[in-house]
Order: sequence, then C-alpha cells, then structure tokens
Amino acid sequence: MPRVVEPVQPLAGVWPRIKYVVSHAIFWTYERGSWQYDVICGVIFAFIVLSPRSWFNDRPSLGLSDLRHRQGVIEIGRTRAGSAYLIDSRLVDSFAPLKPDDAVRSILKGRLKHPVTIKSMEPVLDKNNVMLGYSVVVTP
Repeated sequence: MPRVVEPVQPLAGVWPRIKYVVSHAIFWTYERGSWQYDVICGVIFAFIVLSPRSWFNDRPSLGLSDLRHRQGVIEIGRTRAGSAYLIDSRLVDSFAPLKPDDAVRSILKGRLKHPVTIKSMEPVLDKNNVMLGYSVVVTP
C-alpha cells in the first residue's frame, strides 16, 4: 500500500502566534524591560512625535456660552507691562451702541473690578477672516 503524504502547511502555526502577540500587546502583559515592551513603547512614542498637528484640533478657542455670566473672556497672561486677554467678539457686540474699545474697557472693568487702560487691541480672525474676538493688552 502506498504511503499518503499530507501536504506541509508552513503557515499552520502562524495564526495562533499572531493572536498571542496581538492580545499581549493590547492587554500590555509583557514584562517591563523585555524587547516586546520596548517595541510597544517605541510605537507609542513614534505616534506621539510623528503624528501631524492637523490630526488634533486641541487649541484653545474663544467661546461664549452665556453672556449673563461674563463668559468669553480668557486671560492669556500677565507681565509688568500689563495683562493680556482674549475677548469673544459676540460679547463685545452685545454692547452694541458702544464702540469696540469702549465695550472692551467696560467688560474688563466689570470683570476686574477696577478701571483699565487699553494698551493695544487687535482683532482675532480665523482662517476664513471671520472675526472671533479681540486680543487686548491692558494696564491697570
């Protein structure tokens, strides 16, 4: 009787190994200091460093949630020369009869509880030239 030779399947044991590697990588079960652990850390680091900024739109933006609570004013920073603020244009527009610089002065006076002098005031526009607000530097 002739002997039947079964075909050799070179990839027969590969799928279980792939599942093993993927499950250990996802559940992070490799020991610290092993080469697998280092590879996973390297992949995460590479993703953080090499991913383009356009994927993440996490810049602070001006927003106005409720005019009654004086939202729409963001303090950027303070120096000896003065304090810098971003003020939402809708908040400034809500003081309609006043000119923008008078409205900004009034908004900041109400927020800071003392009169301020505007040192500089520049419009903040988005990429479509839509007015978002004003960048204001004031002195106390």
